[in-house]
Amino acid sequence: MSKLFDHLKFKRKKSSKNLSNDNAKRLLQTVFDTTNQGIAVFRTIYDNNGSIKDFRFIKVNKVLKEMYLNMDPLGKTYLETSKYGVELGIFDALKTVMKTGNPMEEEFHFQKEGYNNWFRMTVKSQDNLLIATIEDITARKRESEHLQETLRFKNQLEQTSLETILIINLDSYNVRYINKDIFPDAGMTVERIQGTPLTEIVPFIHPQDREKIIDFHKNLVKSDDQDVLEIEVRLKLRGASWEWFSVRGKIFKRRDANWVSEYVLLVRNITEQKNTQYDLLKAERLSIQGEVARIFAHELRNPLASIGMAADILNKKFTPGKEEQVGNYIGIISRSTKTLNNLVNNLLDSSNYSLSELKRENLAEILDQTLERASDRIYLAGITVRKNYAPNCYILADKEKLIIALLNIIVNASEATTPEKGIIEIEIKQNTTDCILSIRDNGHGLKPDEINRIFDAFYTNKNTGVGVGLTSVKNILEEHGAQINVDSKPKEGTCFRITFHTADS
Repeated sequence: MSKLFDHLKFKRKKSSKNLSNDNAKRLLQTVFDTTNQGIAVFRTIYDNNGSIKDFRFIKVNKVLKEMYLNMDPLGKTYLETSKYGVELGIFDALKTVMKTGNPMEEEFHFQKEGYNNWFRMTVKSQDNLLIATIEDITARKRESEHLQETLRFKNQLEQTSLETILIINLDSYNVRYINKDIFPDAGMTVERIQGTPLTEIVPFIHPQDREKIIDFHKNLVKSDDQDVLEIEVRLKLRGASWEWFSVRGKIFKRRDANWVSEYVLLVRNITEQKNTQYDLLKAERLSIQGEVARIFAHELRNPLASIGMAADILNKKFTPGKEEQVGNYIGIISRSTKTLNNLVNNLLDSSNYSLSELKRENLAEILDQTLERASDRIYLAGITVRKNYAPNCYILADKEKLIIALLNIIVNASEATTPEKGIIEIEIKQNTTDCILSIRDNGHGLKPDEINRIFDAFYTNKNTGVGVGLTSVKNILEEHGAQINVDSKPKEGTCFRITFHTADS
């Protein structure tokens, strides 16, 4: 009984082992048939001298058969079926693996018989057999080539772009990436800027543009992924000069729908473009001057004729006893002369459009010199001037041009007040980055529609003049980078508030 049991046990073990081998074979066959790689098993064929003569396909899978198109390589030799493999050096590589026992892994490009493909081939030896796998890697290769081409294009774009490209990281609030040096002579290089906290960049931005930058940032992080926002700001790259830059921004990366991780900025120096715009504006102003000159010539004709006629009559009738008649003609001369004087002053103010040369100047001293030039008019009108100056408020200014602008405002203020009751208050306040100048009068004031138009060329609410004085004021202040605002109410007076950037910030 025991012997029978042992016999059955041995038979069951043998059966189990056969079953295990069968399972292994089926598993191997399943992998062999379902993989996307071509698989071949070769038996080495030797000649009479023991040298490798060829390799015979003893097992191939479906993928490999499809690679051979209309030929079934099974049972055939490599030299019979693979002439292009011989040309590509694959046959010699197979012999080397068999001789040395070292595995091979190579990529090759096959461009014949309808193929334009890349393949990766691995070969290993085992006893007298070679096991080879071959994979079509064309898609990956082309994707890689496309990626490489994209990277080359990106690099070329970054190197040749007129814009400086920056990626701002909002998790760490620094410059994560910059594509090129901005201004190497001033130390503004990729090495210096990349990784720099945003707080260290703020001093390079014009103080009057910093609020604009903050609003730009807020709007950008709230924008859609396809939106492109743009602003123009001034940056200081060298010395004391400010240069104009166009800044375009777009969301680059989101952490989620509500949080922007990064945005990209394209920054371009547009100082030359701004200068060109200035030249065009200057040409337009010259055209305005021509128009003013034509108006001036037309308006000059009548008062000049009146003066000439009055002078002739005076020459004939100025005899003792006729002082009353003479007085009328003297009035004509006086009124005509005043008209001519207003026209000449307006014309001279409007024509002063040479480029400003800005130097470090004390704003209080400029105002005192302006008041000195206006002293006769202030005295004759009986105006009280009150001054309240912050000490040592220095700005970058073209002194003579700024005096012309401020004189125009003060003269307008004196003309708006009632004789002997007029008050002009001049105040200078200073903060960290700005000097704020206020010129306030207690005159007749302006209506809202007049405030909106007072800086327009040829607009005036005076009985005389051609409305170019305040246009000239605004142009001069723009050249100084200053902002001017007007507050006024009828019968309560007017305040001109001018904000200058301090010279030392």
